[in-house]
Amino acid sequence: MRRLSVELLSKETSMKIRRLAAGFMLVFAIVMVDAPLLYAEQQFVASIITGDLQRYHNAHDAFIKILRAGGMGEDKVKIYVQTPNPDAMSWANSIRKAVGGGADLIITYGAPVTLVAQKEAKGIPVLFADVYDPVALGIVKNLAATGGAISGIASTTPVETLARTLSEIHPPKVILALFSSSEQGSLLQEKRMAEQGKKYGFTVIKADIKNRDAAKKAISDAAGKADAVYITESIQLTQIVQELIALAHEKRLPVLTQIPESGEKGAFLTLEADPVEQGQLLAVHALQVLGGQKVFTLPVRTPKKVALVVNMKVAEELGITVPFQALSLATRVIK
Repeated sequence: MRRLSVELLSKETSMKIRRLAAGFMLVFAIVMVDAPLLYAEQQFVASIITGDLQRYHNAHDAFIKILRAGGMGEDKVKIYVQTPNPDAMSWANSIRKAVGGGADLIITYGAPVTLVAQKEAKGIPVLFADVYDPVALGIVKNLAATGGAISGIASTTPVETLARTLSEIHPPKVILALFSSSEQGSLLQEKRMAEQGKKYGFTVIKADIKNRDAAKKAISDAAGKADAVYITESIQLTQIVQELIALAHEKRLPVLTQIPESGEKGAFLTLEADPVEQGQLLAVHALQVLGGQKVFTLPVRTPKKVALVVNMKVAEELGITVPFQALSLATRVIK
């Protein structure tokens, strides 16, 4: 009888162990099935701030503020920021890191890195900001329908506005245009300024800038020959724009440019797309994409906050008289 009781107990214990094991395996299976869903709740956004430019940081800060206010907190969206050197290899490596890291969305600031992302993103959605004329650069087919998993915010401001305003204030015969042929946006701006020369009666001296010394030499050589210096919006030139403005000022040459915040650095005439607005509009797009909307359905947004800035302090120092009519067109006047 005792032997029978022991056998029954062993069978009962064995059954309990089997049931516990089966239950554990079921729980383990459920956890493993649900784990990707739990992980997927936090999305990964990779932001590429090319050239480590301050205006891109300003745009990105505005981007994060709107993104968080829109309900995408740190628990839902992880943002990884890279600030690569301003060269094609570094941009490509940053995009590849984002792809390899499983980014759900790639954010790019500036045309050069956006053009690289267009090739390297491997189907991951890309949203850009501060890109000068994305249609002309071949980034999108048109502003309404981008034609791919890429959209964003253009920073296009008309070169004609700068040329016309300068011609009304201080009619030039010759303008020195500094540009970087390695950056398509910069090259495009230089070409458009040359086109305006035909319309407003001035000649453009072109200087393809490879480094700081070349830029300085071009300005020094233009003294006595040119009436103004046009600095196109390139990463390389933006990094040294204050230095170039100071040198041009020393040579009695007013500077006109579309590089944001250059008026405060001493440029005479600027036409600027607001970096903060660029980041805010970018965040609106990002909220839609992270919420499940396809990027190709989003049109490219254009800047609404564009400022024509006249630096009257520089005008006075260079002996330039600004007519009231031209001054009244300015969005902001620096005194």
